[in-house]
This record gives sequence, C-alpha cells and structure tokens, in this order.
Amino acid sequence: MAMYMTMLRFTHQKVKCISSFCKEWQENARRIEGSGIKLVGSYGILGPYDMAFVFEAPDQEKAASVPLAISYLDPGIQTETWSVIPMEEFGELAENVKCERPPRVRPE
Repeated sequence: MAMYMTMLRFTHQKVKCISSFCKEWQENARRIEGSGIKLVGSYGILGPYDMAFVFEAPDQEKAASVPLAISYLDPGIQTETWSVIPMEEFGELAENVKCERPPRVRPE
C-alpha cells in the first residue's frame, strides 16, 4: 500500500476546539481503519501546521477519504495531503536513477 501524510491547519485557534477535535478524531479513526486504511500515526506539530496524520491506503481514492473525513469534523480546517516514501525506499530510488551530468563549460 502507498503511504500518505495529511497536514492539518486550524483556521481558528481556540484551544477548546483543538481538544474537541482530538477526541472526535479518535472516534473517526476507527471508522477510517474499518475502510481498509492503515493509520500509521497522528501528531501535533509546532510550526506552520497544527497536526499531521500518516496513513497507508491501497489507492488514491481511498487516500482522499482521510482528508475529507478530517475536514468533516470541523469546517475551520485546511488540509494538504502528500504521498510519502519511507527514507530507505527513497534512498534506493535515488541510487537507481541514472543521471549523467553534462560537462561543465568554463566561462572564458
């Protein structure tokens, strides 16, 4: 299965809303996993995003259901979903790429 990461940003910063969202997410996570998606982890983040959700899905259509389910929990949420590759696999891909650099031309 392919791996994805959904980044979440609250557009309103009320601590009450964030704690409520966390409780609702835990309930919603069980339904998501029942649809054939494997949740790898969910994290609070210090930075431009507030939370991250890492999961595996069999295809893009199933993967799209995660940010849709998250957005359903609170209309004041923005999400971005990215496909991710574990570092070991990414390194192997890089080794298999055959790129030849063109010769450097020295300015005269």
